[in-house]
Amino acid sequence: MRELSGKRLLILGANPETAALVTVAKDMGVYTIVTDYDPKAYAKAFADKSYNVDAIDVDSLVILAKEERVDGVLVGVADALIPTYQKVCERIGVPCYATEEQVKVFTNKNFFKRKCEEYGILGVPEYRADEKKENITYPVIVKPTDSNSGKGITLCDTSEELEEAIETAKQASASNTYLLEEYMECEDVSIYYTLKDGKAYLSSMSDRYTYREQRKVSPVCLGDIFPSKVLDIFMKEEHPKFCKMFNELGIKNGIFYTSAFYRDGKFYVYDPGFRLQGGGFHLILKAAHGFDHREMLINYALTGDMGEPKFESLNDPYLSGKAAAVIWFLLKPGVIAKIDGIDYVKTHPDVIHFVQRFQEGDVIPESAAGTERQVFLRIFVLCNSDAGLRRTIKDLQNKVKVFDDCNNLMMLKGIDADEVIGKNENEREDS
Repeated sequence: MRELSGKRLLILGANPETAALVTVAKDMGVYTIVTDYDPKAYAKAFADKSYNVDAIDVDSLVILAKEERVDGVLVGVADALIPTYQKVCERIGVPCYATEEQVKVFTNKNFFKRKCEEYGILGVPEYRADEKKENITYPVIVKPTDSNSGKGITLCDTSEELEEAIETAKQASASNTYLLEEYMECEDVSIYYTLKDGKAYLSSMSDRYTYREQRKVSPVCLGDIFPSKVLDIFMKEEHPKFCKMFNELGIKNGIFYTSAFYRDGKFYVYDPGFRLQGGGFHLILKAAHGFDHREMLINYALTGDMGEPKFESLNDPYLSGKAAAVIWFLLKPGVIAKIDGIDYVKTHPDVIHFVQRFQEGDVIPESAAGTERQVFLRIFVLCNSDAGLRRTIKDLQNKVKVFDDCNNLMMLKGIDADEVIGKNENEREDS
């Protein structure tokens, strides 16, 4: 990557998940400039230079980019900034992996659902906005069409709860619109694509598990297990449909993510993301295969080429026979008084990365329930076998503990490794 040395990259947004993107760019010799409206935004501390320009203010960003003589622009980990990213790139004439039409489809849940329907890709069954209340079967989920991280989502068990839920969703939506969908209680998967030089590659597919005991709010992820148990079915039935959609939308490069429910042999997609994912699946892929989506996106932003010439031979959604997981640790509301086990996580041989979002003294508010604001820790694990993965997950869960100021355990129930990682008769015992 020597050819990138000294090039200047403007990164939009500075949340904690974006910090690693800044660090990778600097390791590649790139001069990094980060902007965010918040003067104390986390990722700013990692950049060569930072500004307090709002990352949705297109005119001001264009002025900033020209004054700083940037060679490229890249969005951090935030769906709301994808439209800004596309407009800024277009106005200053630097590479952009998204067109205006593609941004519209992949940043709005409703537009995404309608586009998928054109290719036979099912969305979650829904009700019309003008549906008569007596025709609705509960429970239902009400969600903003253009928000993320669980914001503005409400589970309704009765018609009396519906109007308030609709208002909550509309307030969280930039377009003041919402979706009213069936509440799906079935298998859930995470689907992660790499688009490179006009070809779509399924890079990973994992089984996603959520915490659903906070009944009135959106389920929050507890973890992903790789590869998915239904990967073969997806590759046969759905992958060709996605490839056709990407091709006809004219997508040449980029990273695409979506979730899907799996019920009675059918997939129902929801929540698209046309960007690097905060969930960090790229870390699993880097550890398993050696390529790094962050480096590829940085390279594209500065050269118009994703790089990684051996990508096709390296990419394998089956993880070359390995087993992996991203394990989330969620907290109840309260004040964090004591944290145990982090040093153990740091030195565990199967842990490839972890993200700790809170420290002792931090407060988890009641309003965090049902959103990613109650996520204390994400741990990324790669093992040689299902048996090793099962053992490692239980080991980490036994060691990591968080207590409140009354010495009560703040942690919600985590993923059940024995339940979600099925044993088979040929299972190896090495980790």
